[in-house]
Amino acid sequence: MKTYAGTGVAFGLVSGLAESLVDNVLRDKVQPVLGSLVYCDLALAFEHSGIYVGNDQIVHLNGDGRVEAVSPARFLQRLGGFNPAISIYVSCRDKQAVGSPAAAARAMQEIGKRQDYNVLFDNCHQFSSWCLSDNRANSDSFTWMLKDTAKAHLHANTWRVWDWED
Repeated sequence: MKTYAGTGVAFGLVSGLAESLVDNVLRDKVQPVLGSLVYCDLALAFEHSGIYVGNDQIVHLNGDGRVEAVSPARFLQRLGGFNPAISIYVSCRDKQAVGSPAAAARAMQEIGKRQDYNVLFDNCHQFSSWCLSDNRANSDSFTWMLKDTAKAHLHANTWRVWDWED
């Protein structure tokens, strides 16, 4: 069987864009609530996460190890904008956004602080998980782990696109 380098990458990009198109056109969109967990795609199997804190602001751990509050547009500009992110997904229970005021408060108290950053062992997902669970020693290095934490703490069972205007 003949294989072609890059075929999997191209399929992943097309598949991700098709999923985003369905989410943006066919499914209901939502507005996040205080303490909603949010994420966007970065590249293929990687995502970026943060906590919605109100007033169109997301608190996240950036790749430099700094906790900052950013607009949705800035949140989508990870990797200098060289990513397929066009949508921000919001934690939901069925069709309603869910969040935690305690998670938002934890996120806000960290704004401006710095911490070590490692893409695998101390990243945005672990920061977001700590905000949700108050467990700094969590091991939620990947989005699928973080989604389990969101299910446990927010009872989130689905993810909807944030209906925001740039």
